[in-house]
Amino acid sequence: MHANDERRASWSQYWASGALHSCAGSFDGNYDDAIAHFWRQVFESVQASDRVLDIATGNGALPQLLLEMRREMTQMPHIDAVDLAQIDPPWARSLAPEVSARLHFHSAIAAEKLPFADCSFDLVVSQYGLEYSDLSQSVVEFLRVSKAQARLALIVHHADSLPVRLGRAELLEIDWLSQSGGLLQRTRRLLPFLARLNTPAGMASVQRDPSAAKARSQYNDSMRELQLRSASSGAPDILLETQAALGALTANAATIGLAPAEARLTAMRESLRMARLRQAELVGHALDAQAVDALAARLAPLGVIEVAQIRVQSELFGWSLRTQ
Repeated sequence: MHANDERRASWSQYWASGALHSCAGSFDGNYDDAIAHFWRQVFESVQASDRVLDIATGNGALPQLLLEMRREMTQMPHIDAVDLAQIDPPWARSLAPEVSARLHFHSAIAAEKLPFADCSFDLVVSQYGLEYSDLSQSVVEFLRVSKAQARLALIVHHADSLPVRLGRAELLEIDWLSQSGGLLQRTRRLLPFLARLNTPAGMASVQRDPSAAKARSQYNDSMRELQLRSASSGAPDILLETQAALGALTANAATIGLAPAEARLTAMRESLRMARLRQAELVGHALDAQAVDALAARLAPLGVIEVAQIRVQSELFGWSLRTQ
């Protein structure tokens, strides 16, 4: 599979889960605190006649916040929201027809090749998205579709932020789980023995088989190591979630049978692989101070770009960029 196809598949899977944004483990519902405050300031000046573009929208956190703020408007602004992934935000399905008519989600759209005419938008926004693109191309497109006096507002990942630190920690844990001879591989070796426990004869054969005892012992060793590892991990959730899923799988292997049990384990491994891809992208595309200054310089044709750090409850959560 081509790398871009894998990116699309990974994020499509993530957004299909219903998560509203890419920091689903850090916020319930939509963003709050400083992030929401930043966007409310941006959206206060939006007029019904404006056309707004949201790049890398995901499940539409920004359009949702904008619509919630502008309920009192007699007519909503026209919003186009694009994403490389396949998207179908659950919250947007029940919107009134007059609102839906002015909100359009576009799937499979790369920021580097936007399907809009020159000088189309009054406001262009992106939250934890534009930095994932090839900025040498996407910023050119960003500027092309913006009107001469267009406003812009971005939040991008900061290389030292909490989400990025968590991403680095999660990468370590996924690699530990998936390593050769690791927990996932040991679970697969154990499943054939567990599947034989559904009959008295099968149970007796497993009890006599030294290979079964070895597989069980190795699996238990890895589970104990996981428990110890989770106590000091920077990303314990992925370890504990995997522990619970594997515990349920091994407990039910005799009931569901070997083939379904192996299929579930394969799906679990694939889910971890996709999660690893997303976290590697997050870490790899996060911007340090030099990179965010370079991005601001690229965007300078729209005016003076104000760059600041976004903090939530004292934790660093990203960079904000905004036309003054």
